[in-house]
Amino acid sequence: MRTRLMVIARHQLLREALASLIQEQGGQELVAQAGDGQEAVRLASRLRPEVVLMDMELPGLNCVDTTQRIVAASPSTRVLCLADEEPPHRMRAALDAGASGILAKDSGVDELVRAIGALGRRQFYLSPSLTEAAVIACAQPTAAPSAFVRLTPKEREIVQLLAEGLSTKHIAAQLGVSQKTVASHREHAVNKLGLRGLADITRYAIREGLARP
Repeated sequence: MRTRLMVIARHQLLREALASLIQEQGGQELVAQAGDGQEAVRLASRLRPEVVLMDMELPGLNCVDTTQRIVAASPSTRVLCLADEEPPHRMRAALDAGASGILAKDSGVDELVRAIGALGRRQFYLSPSLTEAAVIACAQPTAAPSAFVRLTPKEREIVQLLAEGLSTKHIAAQLGVSQKTVASHREHAVNKLGLRGLADITRYAIREGLARP
């Protein structure tokens, strides 16, 4: 029986490379590709793939909240996160959000196939090169609470979009809420974090992995 897969990655080249690799393997069917977290949630909710292969660097909606929303909308879907040099607390947050595995980006095709196969059999998978860091992340509390603990999902989403350069007006239109609601979430976030302005928000989002430099 073929495993139905979906690929989510910011960069088109990475998406197409992963899609090509998947299509070359027997027993796997690529059902969709997405370039950001919000699109990924919409597609996964409709298509309900068995396995989602997701880059941990996503625009629009971060990997952790994307994972949480996909798993909530499609409980049978298993999420495999692609990690580079992620801080331990981000891997911990991804697993806490419902990810079923973390695959190192420097893995070979054979390991990619093994990881997808493991998730297809309802098992968990951690790349050997990441296992120690992931275990430490899951077993020990972080020195300081991260954005994934201190902020609500909506606050994280708005902090990320602000750091990516969107105005309050554009965020409100994108999320389908009022500008007053966006401003309220922003105020709650900066008060929780002790931040002062957009520059502080951007630096914080980059440090936490919610946005790219």
